[in-house]
Amino acid sequence: MIPDIQSGVSVVLATKKRTFPQSVNRISSMDDPCLRRLYYRRAAWDKAAPTPDSLQGVFETGNVLEPVIERIVSEIGHASTPPWRIVGAQTPTNDAFLKKYNISGSIDGFLQMQLVSFHQEPGKAPWTEWVWVTQSVVDIKTMSPNVYPQINSYEDLAKYPWTRGYRGQVMLYAFAHNLENCCLLLVNKSNLFDMKLIHFQIDMAYLEGLLQRAEAINLAIECEEPPAGINDPDQCPKCQWFSYCCPDVTTGGNLEIVDNTELEAVLTRMDELLPASKEYSDLEKARDLMLTKGRDVVCGPFMVTWKESSNHVWRKRIVRMK
Repeated sequence: MIPDIQSGVSVVLATKKRTFPQSVNRISSMDDPCLRRLYYRRAAWDKAAPTPDSLQGVFETGNVLEPVIERIVSEIGHASTPPWRIVGAQTPTNDAFLKKYNISGSIDGFLQMQLVSFHQEPGKAPWTEWVWVTQSVVDIKTMSPNVYPQINSYEDLAKYPWTRGYRGQVMLYAFAHNLENCCLLLVNKSNLFDMKLIHFQIDMAYLEGLLQRAEAINLAIECEEPPAGINDPDQCPKCQWFSYCCPDVTTGGNLEIVDNTELEAVLTRMDELLPASKEYSDLEKARDLMLTKGRDVVCGPFMVTWKESSNHVWRKRIVRMK
């Protein structure tokens, strides 16, 4: 008899799913393209559909990895040139200006570098000392091995809905703590020692747009009138308030909402694998350009052999020897 692992997974994840009232505009959500969803986070938080196990599992994975990543970051920062560190984990914002917009959140920390400071006073010989200098706010983001290679700059953050939201999040953190610079520390989930920093400055025009969004949500809460939603056939069905909101989504055909967890799981996995499939296709094309039909080669641990069929079509076979 084989145990039903998924039933156990569902039971454990069910204990992790919690919903709480939200009385503020959370910094981590302000880049959400749908104002109505931001409104529902505060006014209809208890109407959200339960988080699917697939997504809750991602959240729990991040929670489990967090202390491990912090330890690795500490070791790497100490060994780097110049040394760097992350301090002030989970520091809440306490900015009077953001409070006027009812915006609040807690930052992952501040990125500091150890630099040489030069001192000179009248009548004394000059001297130097090592000091820790705060460079920017920093937020740590883990990424799947399919997404991680594709995010290498500020512009790349626009590729996915969830990475787009990182921009406004760290900008608001930086603004709250009177800093100009923002950093994202990206970590590859499949190799926690594979990490990189994405660095950018506050964009005041972008920031102003976020403040206007917060103001619109506050007014909607006061008037008890939900703002307009995005009514996007790609995004709306994935929203936790889809059934409660009932947006006027136009798809050009008959839209049917079905409750099929198996279909959803298949579609979710296909969506996750899509970036990797394109990369694999590109690599296949690059590989074939470097191979010569009929010529057997050994490259590193790989051996490529060719066989000609009866209709004179060459077929290759690739094996890893060790």
